[in-house]
This record gives sequence, C-alpha cells and structure tokens, in this order.
Amino acid sequence: MMDPNPNPTDALPERPLHIRLDEPLAPRPPWSFWKDAASGGFSGWGLHLILAWVLFQALGSAAWALHLRSFVGFGSGRAGGSGLPSHWGGLLTSRDLWELLENGGLKQDPLGHTARLLGLLALSWVLWAGWRMQAERAGTPGRFLPWLFGGLDALVIGLLPLALLGTLLLAMLSYLGGLGFAWMGWLNLAGGIVLRLTLASVFMLQWWFCRLARDGEAGSAFLPSGWKAYFGHLRLAFIRLWMHPIHWGSMALLGTLLRICASLLALWVGWRMGGDSPVRVWAFLLLQVIGAAAGAWLLGWFLRVAALFFAQDQRVRQARLDLEARFGGTETSNA
Repeated sequence: MMDPNPNPTDALPERPLHIRLDEPLAPRPPWSFWKDAASGGFSGWGLHLILAWVLFQALGSAAWALHLRSFVGFGSGRAGGSGLPSHWGGLLTSRDLWELLENGGLKQDPLGHTARLLGLLALSWVLWAGWRMQAERAGTPGRFLPWLFGGLDALVIGLLPLALLGTLLLAMLSYLGGLGFAWMGWLNLAGGIVLRLTLASVFMLQWWFCRLARDGEAGSAFLPSGWKAYFGHLRLAFIRLWMHPIHWGSMALLGTLLRICASLLALWVGWRMGGDSPVRVWAFLLLQVIGAAAGAWLLGWFLRVAALFFAQDQRVRQARLDLEARFGGTETSNA
C-alpha cells in the first residue's frame, strides 16, 4: 500500500555533519603544501623563472664586475697601477672602503642604457614566468588581463593594511634602536630591511590571490559581474591571506631571510676571495649567479605553495556551495 503522504526528502542521502580532515576536500593550512610545492622548480615555467631571475641579477653583477676590473691590480695601464692588494676583501678596512667609494670612482654608475633595457626585459620575463608557472599549478589559464587587474585589486585591499602594519613594526624597531644598546641598533638596521622585504612579499602574495581568482573566472573585465560580485571577490582574496597570518607571515619571512642569506653568502665568499685577477672577478660573478638561482627557486616554491593553497581552498568552497544548493541549508557553511 502506498504512503498517502510521501516525503520527497526521504530519497535524499543523509546530510553530512562535518568534513573529515583526511578527506580530499578538507580545508588545509598553507604550510601543509610545502612538500608538494617543492617539485617543478627546474622544469617548464619554473626553469624559465630561474633563468630570467639569474639574467636579471647577472646583468647588474656583470656590469659591476667589469667596472671593478679596472680597479684591481692586474693587467696593464690603469689597472697596473692599482693599489688594491691581492686579498683586498680581507685587508680593506671600512675607512679604506669609504675612501674607495668616495674618491676612487667606484660610485660611478656602470649600467648603460642597453643594460637597463635588458634588465627591464629580464624583469618582465621574471614576472610572466612566475605567473604562468603559478597559474599552471593552480589549474587556471594564466591570462594577461587577470594578471594585470589582479595587481589593481591588491592595491585596493592590500596596500593600506600592510602600510599600517609596517609603520607600526618599524616604529617599534626604531624605538628599540634608540635605547642605546649596540645590538638593538643593528636589529633596527637589519630588521628594518628584512621587514620591508617581507611586507613586499606579503603584498605580492595578496596580488597572487587576486589574479588567480580572476583567472579562474570566465571573464576578465575590471568588474566582471557587477559591484557586488567585485566586492565579494576582494573580500575572498583578503580572507585567503589574513585567515592564516602566522602561516603566510612565517613563510614570507623565512623566504626573505633565505634569499638574503644566499646573496650575502655569495658576496662574503667573493669579498674574502679578493679580486687580484680576472679569474677571481668572474668567479665572484659566478657565485652571484648561483645565489640568484637559489633565490629564484625559493621564490618559485612560494609561488607554488600559494597556487596549491588557492586551488584547494577553491575546491572546498565550491563543494560547500554545492552542498548548500543540494540540501537547501546553511549548516554546511561552517563545516
């Protein structure tokens, strides 16, 4: 006998109460992607990024190496009369270095217009290679307009909060530096540099979220679906960054420190090695190239972490929307 009052919801499966953390659609924090993001740095667009950054760094280093070559004690003519010792990196005092910079001609800009143009092209290559590698890992097309308008989005939602945060932290460092302790003065100097670079990395991260979200949509106009959708897009990009401030902040700080250490290590080795021969000067350039390649790989790793987090977060949010549409409720929105 048929039920006189059939309930149409009886045929629906039981509503899930929560999402298990070991499920594919479980929300994951940014640090959980660091192993998955380690691959891909030396192939495809990841290799493009490394080559482009090395070229960008090497142009300036090569120009300065050629400029420095005329001041070291080898060869003939002007170089033959140089007073720099063989191991000048270990023998020059800070006073000697100051005199050399002020009166020796080292402050002369060795970069000509051609080098600047090539540097600009190399930097453009860096930005585009990083974008294509990130979009490929996130599963989006990697188009130009989302890349461009994503930068404008980041200025709207990221510039003011980071400027306020940076001003506060720099004021704290300045206060500590003024207490009269030598180590606090160094902390203010070095910490200020690291802090500024870290905040720049966080701003770039905000740009990445904005451009990836735009690239994942069908349209790429400045206001693809009206003001309401646009503000929703900005809100979601802002949340993706500030929902995990410790994770993203620590990764940005760690990446900044590692890139600085790679460059400073190459500089320190070259400084200790000296420059009394062309071999040593070009060896210093090679060290700079190796340091730049290491820094580019670290940058690519950060790009891939952000891409993987974005893709997972997008899948989780879409699954929640599908559940809400299927069951007609909002209880799953906090799952």
